[in-house]
Amino acid sequence: MTASVLCAGAASADATEPTQPTTTASEAAAFSSSCLYFQYAFHVTPTDPVAGQVVTYRMDLVNNGAVDSTKSEIVFGSHGMTDDTSLEPASLASTHGAATFDGETFRWRGPLDAGEKVSVTFTGVWTGSGDGISFPEVDHYGYAH
Repeated sequence: MTASVLCAGAASADATEPTQPTTTASEAAAFSSSCLYFQYAFHVTPTDPVAGQVVTYRMDLVNNGAVDSTKSEIVFGSHGMTDDTSLEPASLASTHGAATFDGETFRWRGPLDAGEKVSVTFTGVWTGSGDGISFPEVDHYGYAH
């Protein structure tokens, strides 16, 4: 998992408007419990597909912080996947809220309470014509500015 941590700048600060970005969990621990702590993980099933097989992709975004986030998001590109997979845009779904795909970029944006996870899923048909590795290009995740 990859992490993003944002903490309120002062004890009286609104936790939904973090002002001091940090980069590690240990840095976040140095602040009060008013931190947003996001992680994402990407999953491919099956892990070793063959040409013509349907592949399910899942991107999870988790708010592991102690504060509810009113503006969370994850944005990732499809280029690391489309060299090996013919994506099926109509299969795009999320566990809550709405995910979008513009032909190049996936985006999910919405509230994410402390401890809550959203999963964005979609499918494609494996072609195997690229590098054999299917991984998204994450542009941004965490608190949406």
